[in-house]
Amino acid sequence: MHTFVYEHPEFTFTDVFVPEDAVLGGLGNGYDITRSWFTEERLMIAARTIGAAERGLELSRDWAVEREQFGQPIASFQLVQGMLADSAADIAVHRAYTHQVAWEADQPDTDRKTLHAKAAIAKLSASEASGRVIDRCVQIFGGRGYDRSYAVERLYRELRVDRIWEGTSEIQRLIIAGEIIKRGTGVLQLPTVD
Repeated sequence: MHTFVYEHPEFTFTDVFVPEDAVLGGLGNGYDITRSWFTEERLMIAARTIGAAERGLELSRDWAVEREQFGQPIASFQLVQGMLADSAADIAVHRAYTHQVAWEADQPDTDRKTLHAKAAIAKLSASEASGRVIDRCVQIFGGRGYDRSYAVERLYRELRVDRIWEGTSEIQRLIIAGEIIKRGTGVLQLPTVD
């Protein structure tokens, strides 16, 4: 389904010696490096999916204004308006949260475990919301939304994988729940502005 240009290569190493001083992060610290990478990668997925949802909404809005049924633009139909409005709300909320967590990632005193859970929230919520947005966009386009000559079809197809890689939505839920159980709900709240 996906048009990922790099495919998914597999690399294997046989009889390779790595001296101890060349091991990234030192022996036994691989999980900490991976966790840090996952935080950044999950924020990137959140940002990318929101950007794709914004593009889908823009295309759908233009289509709804131009496409006529029963002698009027489909944008005049309340159910289409509802889909546009719900999509705009999904995008706005998840864009703001993703920006907030990205800002926190740049702060030197941010607790990395809490940040890891917040990045999981951003990825989970943004990728699932973007899937809902693109689903609505396909619906607004009708049969043409399912046609490969329209960009919303590609967005629909390509956004699906974002709920799978870098940790499935189910894994994100486990990360978030684990943090809540260990440290309480307060650690996942946004910081207050003085």
